[in-house]
Amino acid sequence: MSFYKVTYAMSGVQPGEIFQKGMLTTKPYTTYATFHNPKETDSWAGRYLAELPAKDLVGPYSLLDVTNSIENGTITAAALKDALGDQRPERTVFLRTGHSRNRPPTPNEEYLASSPVLDEAAAHYLTTLGIRMLGSDARTIDPRYAGKGETPVYTILNEAGIVVIDDMANLDQVRNSHTMAFIGIPLPIRWALGGPARVFAVDPNNPLDFVDLSHVVDFHPNTHRDHPLPFSLPESEVAIDEIGDYPNPWPGRIEPREEQGKTQRGTRLTPFRLLNEQGREIGQDMYIEYSHGTGTHIEAAFFDPWGRHGVPEEILKRYIRIPKDRLVGEAALIDLADQVGPLQQIDSRHLKRNDPGLKAGDICVMRADITDWSFYGSTPGNTPGLSPDAAMWLVEKKIRALVLDFAVEKSDPMPSSPAVKYTPNKIHYFLHKNDIPVVEWCVNMKNLRKKRFILAICALPASHQGGFPAQVFALEKW
Repeated sequence: MSFYKVTYAMSGVQPGEIFQKGMLTTKPYTTYATFHNPKETDSWAGRYLAELPAKDLVGPYSLLDVTNSIENGTITAAALKDALGDQRPERTVFLRTGHSRNRPPTPNEEYLASSPVLDEAAAHYLTTLGIRMLGSDARTIDPRYAGKGETPVYTILNEAGIVVIDDMANLDQVRNSHTMAFIGIPLPIRWALGGPARVFAVDPNNPLDFVDLSHVVDFHPNTHRDHPLPFSLPESEVAIDEIGDYPNPWPGRIEPREEQGKTQRGTRLTPFRLLNEQGREIGQDMYIEYSHGTGTHIEAAFFDPWGRHGVPEEILKRYIRIPKDRLVGEAALIDLADQVGPLQQIDSRHLKRNDPGLKAGDICVMRADITDWSFYGSTPGNTPGLSPDAAMWLVEKKIRALVLDFAVEKSDPMPSSPAVKYTPNKIHYFLHKNDIPVVEWCVNMKNLRKKRFILAICALPASHQGGFPAQVFALEKW
């Protein structure tokens, strides 16, 4: 279940036109969520992880410490009742077991087998509390997966409308001020039964004070090459006296640029049954395949081996993973919804006229309603985009990250077909080399009512990629 790999290919011959395809399971070796409710307990809950509403994923939480109450590797109903005491639980409950303190960097059987699990009475007790989310720092709370019995804990909880988050991190670092939880599902692919989760516990009065409750995900079983940069310099295998193709730094076919909508936005689910050594079914799981631009995603400096974009080496090393300090903070909304449209270039005058008071360190959120109104359900080939002077204005403002409901780069030059997009990526790399990651293709910005709010970018905590799938939440204070 810990399997995870990424393959790379070039989308066009322009250096920097790299995309990746990732493949992992519904219970990867990172913090992960499990939810499938065929009963669909209420009209808001949905049947699958991808259908969960924001009210189930963001909000206050209760933290129960059962570290000293685990009996023979089992969490009982009595232990939960003692930990809960007289308090009324929030809709989200986290269980601190202490198990992840000994989590090895490489998955092994011992860590899984030693995971504390719920017994049947404890699972049924949780279904009486009215909660919607149960998280823990155990590798799995289901006895079937840990080899400790046949109780279908995931099924009991899921059919009661309770989402399970397993293998959380850093619950011992949570303080009383971290009152708000953001639980992101970076790959909310319809019909997926589970998948990676990114969880933050945030102080809403000081959103830069937060705890990342997620483990990173690394390639397994074939680890990524040990390289301090997010790429290795390309080496051509074509001799000087041979006719060869453009030197491709990674295996993979070169796709026509106009096919990027297909190559960079593909997803696939492959179901399988997991059996124990006796041949009895443990559960239904899946392989999840995704591409670079699957849904909402965050991009950063990734590929500049030819040095054409001028990205400093320290920035490339910093963005092997998206740095945590770029993912959570105060945000300000620049609303351009009634001013820009498809293929329009957004210049600094647009930004200055609609500046709500952008401060240094803010996450800049830019709304054009392109995803929701213009391109919903279609290939977004004719997106608007930023002009160079707009990008320079944002850099001068010293923003933390840029979040858009369109793509940061418009077609350049104008194509004869809306299915074709020519992008030199000059705006991308100008922002990237100035330590500004970019979130593209957000949705639902029309629901924002405040100019300032807290934003959490729940990105897949992986490495060595150009685009990281993400789920983004805005929390407004009223």
